[in-house]
Amino acid sequence: MKANIKDDFSLLVAINESKKALNESSISIACLLDDVAVNKNTDINLAELQKDIEHIQDEIKYLEDNFKTMEGII
Repeated sequence: MKANIKDDFSLLVAINESKKALNESSISIACLLDDVAVNKNTDINLAELQKDIEHIQDEIKYLEDNFKTMEGII
């Protein structure tokens, strides 16, 4: 059965938002790695690193939820 226009639009939105979340995760990981490299493992702000890791986890969870949405449409 072919999806209707509403489902097609919902799928496109979910894909677009997933791409944004994936890009955001990639940027966050790059920043996290840069922070570690610049500090050369000395005087690392653990609270800031935890914040970065939590942000990455939030983006990954968002991706997981979008894939569940897409599975329900396809």
